[in-house]
Amino acid sequence: MKAIKIGSAKSEPGKLTYGFIDGIELPTGIIEKIPVMIAQGLKDGPTFFLTANVHGFELTGVAVIHELVTEQLAQELKGTVIAIPTLNPSAFRKYHHKAEYDDRDPNRLFPEGKFKEKDSDNGDKEYPKLYEHITNKIFSIFEKYADYHIDFHNHSLLSIPYAILDRLFYKDESEKEAAEKLFKQQKEMVDSFGMLVCAEFPANKYLKMKLHRSVSGSTFNSLGIPAFTAELGENRFLVPEVITGSVKGTRNVLKWAGMLDGSIEQITEFPVPKPTERVRRFDHPRVKRSGIVRFIVKAGDYVTKGQPIAKFTDIVGRPLDDGYIRTEYDGYMVSLQTKMTVYPNDTIAEMGIKDEYPLVVPLPSK
Repeated sequence: MKAIKIGSAKSEPGKLTYGFIDGIELPTGIIEKIPVMIAQGLKDGPTFFLTANVHGFELTGVAVIHELVTEQLAQELKGTVIAIPTLNPSAFRKYHHKAEYDDRDPNRLFPEGKFKEKDSDNGDKEYPKLYEHITNKIFSIFEKYADYHIDFHNHSLLSIPYAILDRLFYKDESEKEAAEKLFKQQKEMVDSFGMLVCAEFPANKYLKMKLHRSVSGSTFNSLGIPAFTAELGENRFLVPEVITGSVKGTRNVLKWAGMLDGSIEQITEFPVPKPTERVRRFDHPRVKRSGIVRFIVKAGDYVTKGQPIAKFTDIVGRPLDDGYIRTEYDGYMVSLQTKMTVYPNDTIAEMGIKDEYPLVVPLPSK
């Protein structure tokens, strides 16, 4: 078996071992520690990374790792599962989106890799900011050991579980064939998870939002390692059915990778939409004026163009416009905003609508 050492954790065939990766030194004289778990099987196979909690109040992935990565898993495995239950201990302790020492979105701070020339808003690259010290270290560990990777997230309080299919960029025609081969592998991996699959935003928005510097976006696009983000529904609290279904989905991916025996299991713990065509994430609908919103649909519902999805009133309940906000697209309600108040141009939901954009994309010229 391949010997793996990450921080203070060392692999042992047939066992689950634990340790810590040194993060950054804090002004109080202690070092931020990133926990790591290594479940290594008795037979050779791939190395699969599971990460969670890059945003501190997104909790389900922590529980999924606790339920899945066990001594029993190590006995069953062909290969190795490496789990990092929190990528952001500072934010986890504070129950906050970001680290206490870096006010930027940590899921936009992983190395830009082949996108360096496009990522002009990275400041002085030779002087990485605080959380980037951690992301650079995690990225180098992936580069050394990873064959596959899932990063667990939670979308929002009113959302359904789903998996995100990243766009894949290539530099020139000589890379296109390899990119298409990698993407095919990626698509099979994401499909095996067993949840709704939403393609990411179209290429230009993907880059503008710096999704190429998310944990999975950076791993997939810059390291060429199949990786995806799993959005596991509600944040801020744990839903037992989602944990159980997500463990099942993760085991499905390990089976797809040849690391566990058995057939793919259908997720029955919660409803899983089954689109007849590929869908993508889309922020919609938007409102044109301020007002009060009361939804009349639920996350996961399928809606059709023109259908009312929310009542729209003023503060004393009088209808604004025709009294409703309507969708302009057919699709699934992936998430709904949790506040009642809206302002001009606010988006009140995220939908999964038909995706007609290419998934393997040439890197835009400057």
